[in-house]
Amino acid sequence: MGGIKDKVAVVSGVTDEIGEAISLRFADEGAKVVVCDIDQQRVDNIVEKIKGKNQQAMGFVVNFSNPENVKKTIDEITDKLGAIDVLVNNLDESQGWEIADVTDERWEKSLAANMNAVFYFCREIVPGMQKNQYGRVINISGIDYLGGPGKSNCSATKAAVFGLTRSLALESAKDNVTINCVIKGDIAGSDISDEQSEKMAARIPVKKVGKPEDVAMAVNFFASESAKYVTGQMLFVCGGKSLYSSMSV
Repeated sequence: MGGIKDKVAVVSGVTDEIGEAISLRFADEGAKVVVCDIDQQRVDNIVEKIKGKNQQAMGFVVNFSNPENVKKTIDEITDKLGAIDVLVNNLDESQGWEIADVTDERWEKSLAANMNAVFYFCREIVPGMQKNQYGRVINISGIDYLGGPGKSNCSATKAAVFGLTRSLALESAKDNVTINCVIKGDIAGSDISDEQSEKMAARIPVKKVGKPEDVAMAVNFFASESAKYVTGQMLFVCGGKSLYSSMSV
């Protein structure tokens, strides 16, 4: 697909294997990858893997719930690498509870992970993209946004990500900035047993769970020149599971 070679690509949220897959895919495409996470060890590990591919990489430890810390990090990135061309927000809190059990603390945790951090990164980076007349933003959310019993906290906060995506897409379309959303379904990681994977696959039309690389390929599409005429859209990477819901549009 091309188009991101030598571009500065920031990936916020690399704790999971999806964040790693996205970072490595960008590195394979020749981007200058910046990984951000609260976990120092995880950041260092991914930076080392990218440098092992003889590609440029930097890592930053970020407190996603602190807007001042996010701003400081973005300022440091631009000071060292210049304008940010691509932003991927891969932050996720999927634990849900029945409404009576959603305490203020649990609600704030969902809001901080699924929405606030996405907003903070967009607020700091999108205006610079508009000024430079170029940018690609990909927000990652989950199929939980479609709703389900015991999912009110994560459904509400994940649905908010798409609202933000659409509004920012309209706001920045005239500036050659595209903003899209990848909706992930059931993605298998190293923490998922074969038995769990089989149970998950039984509920998916294609009868198999996705891989982190499947999400990474979708993200790479939105970041590439192939998607330069696509903005404000959702791309479901869920093996057809969203078809069970009437709201998957």
